[in-house]
Amino acid sequence: MVPGGSRTRRVLAKQAALTGVGGLGLVSTACAPGAGPADPVSPPTARRADLRVHMAKRRDVSDWIEAGLEQDIDGWKAKHPNIRTILEFHGTATDTFLPQILAVSAAGTLGDLVWYPPRHLSHVAFGTKFKIVRDLLPLAKANKYDLGQFYKGAVQQNTWEGKLFWMSFISEPVVPVIAYNKTRIRQFGLAEPRDDWTFDELAEWARKGTIAETFGYFRGQASGDPFRSGPYLRQWGVEPVDKTGKKATFMDPAWAQAFIQALTFRYNLVNVWKASPNLKNGSVNLESAVAQEGKLLACDVWPVAIQGWLTRNKDVELDFVLRPTVKKGEKRRSMLNEHVFGITPNTTFADEAFQFLTWIAGKEMNVQGLVQAFKGPIARPDVWEDPRITNAWPTYKKMRPIMEAIEPDFFVANFRGEEVDTTMDAIYNRMERGDMPVLEAANEIQRAVQVVLDKDQP
Repeated sequence: MVPGGSRTRRVLAKQAALTGVGGLGLVSTACAPGAGPADPVSPPTARRADLRVHMAKRRDVSDWIEAGLEQDIDGWKAKHPNIRTILEFHGTATDTFLPQILAVSAAGTLGDLVWYPPRHLSHVAFGTKFKIVRDLLPLAKANKYDLGQFYKGAVQQNTWEGKLFWMSFISEPVVPVIAYNKTRIRQFGLAEPRDDWTFDELAEWARKGTIAETFGYFRGQASGDPFRSGPYLRQWGVEPVDKTGKKATFMDPAWAQAFIQALTFRYNLVNVWKASPNLKNGSVNLESAVAQEGKLLACDVWPVAIQGWLTRNKDVELDFVLRPTVKKGEKRRSMLNEHVFGITPNTTFADEAFQFLTWIAGKEMNVQGLVQAFKGPIARPDVWEDPRITNAWPTYKKMRPIMEAIEPDFFVANFRGEEVDTTMDAIYNRMERGDMPVLEAANEIQRAVQVVLDKDQP
């Protein structure tokens, strides 16, 4: 973990009064010596610049940026002595972050950089409609910054109508691996899961590992919405919406039966084979259930669990395997998840803000974020290939081909992506808990999501 450092924080009472919601925005500044190999960086600025950076209070975002400043990773503070970074926190998630940012913007007090966790291009709608962020391409050109440092899919996902509005901070495949407890598996006399397994082989294995109060496998998500389930549905050949983002296609004739089969598999795991926990009996703390209590042998996880779980559970043998395919040897499908930062249109420190943005999205900042188990990966080949990552977390070697061929998130044309997700989620969960037949759920998901897609932009 990172060494401690001094921090100064104060409550932004003015912002709290503007928003009228919980999760007051906190301001912190952090500094401490550190070291690390350096990426090429612009020369130090001559003028004094106070950069205000808006974000939610999260370990993988704000806490890591604070730690990076404290450690002076890649010599950021040493190279930019005239830039002071002020981190402003607005709650812990979008339900508090977004209304507070809109209130700050409406009051004319928006800072210099803004965080966002997009779904289905929602960041484009938010950033452009409310004029929260600006096009980064002119700044990249002026600073001779090579966007080829990122995987093309991530750059494309943050581009709209020829303008790049956001830059990746976390870029990763959605739940690409299964975590499993090697110790408990041996106690059950089971073989370890394999990277070339099919879903049928996983189900057979999970049934053998379900004894008394121990379950063999869980999909590892609190919901079944089409964002977290995106790679799973794509593996069955299913796309939730068409390329225009206006038509729900769950029950498209080309893959309607595959969609029903995908739902049936999840239904059977819980209700027929009883090899997965039923969430009507309560939520599941995945790390505790797998790594500590041993009540769950395996579950789907995000990449951040690879470094996080292994760091926090050194007395337990854990490992990770690629999620199954429907048929043996078929192409492995994926979907991109991101956290991004953009620069506001009204900043008076555009060049300095761009330099800070490229630092938090730079190689060393992200290698150290993984080595120190703070955050998920970023869409930079030089990070995925770095031996400090692949030696510490070998699973990244077999995930790398997934990232190299990463498929973008699907597009929701009216930018109501989160509403699409919550709409499907409510129906999916009823089905999986055994309260709705599979075919009825499939048809209702198609109908209800189309209703959302037919709405005007918010």
